[in-house]
Amino acid sequence: MTGRIILLRHGQTHSNVSRLLDTRPPGAELTDLGRNQATEVGRELAGFVGEREVDFKCSIALRAQQTATLAARAFEQERNLPRFSIPIDVIPNVQEIFAGDWELDASEAAHRSHDTAMRGWCYGDSQAAMEGGERLQDVLSRFQPALEEIAAQLADDRDVILVSHGAAIRVVTKHATGADADFAYTGYMPNCRFTVMEPRGKKFGEWTLTRWADIEL
Repeated sequence: MTGRIILLRHGQTHSNVSRLLDTRPPGAELTDLGRNQATEVGRELAGFVGEREVDFKCSIALRAQQTATLAARAFEQERNLPRFSIPIDVIPNVQEIFAGDWELDASEAAHRSHDTAMRGWCYGDSQAAMEGGERLQDVLSRFQPALEEIAAQLADDRDVILVSHGAAIRVVTKHATGADADFAYTGYMPNCRFTVMEPRGKKFGEWTLTRWADIEL
């Protein structure tokens, strides 16, 4: 066995329903569906990790904290662990990619800007950004060290589940593993789906990708 990093997208939020580009914490909270998704993925992850030990971490955004809490409680229940026996570590620098001037905008123009930026982020354009938002190099400069710190502390029988955000998960997973840019760009990450990476003692950019949403690789 080898330790794994599981990047889990939060559950559905009210901003998701309204198609708002909600990227600045604390952000919107989960809908009732989002809460159910978080609970269900917690149960799913209990089966997925098997008998491994697990740590739960999440971004500072409200939706990520809510998802992590609900998923961890369901995970405990599924594994017959004492309630609240799994702590949740809220960590900085793993929030969503900032949408800049398009923050909380639901227009078609906003979504076109996001799509163009996403293509650039996936293809390694260091200057790609939404107008007034974060560039690829900004995202990696904050997110990569957080993942590297997690990887350095991984044990072979331990997984870390990190609740983060859709665009950030796709972009960071692509650059951590060298995944195909087209695959990352077109590979939408639904609410409460996840990627799985195995660092295996290698440097960021050479990690092994074993799962993307519901695709086993």
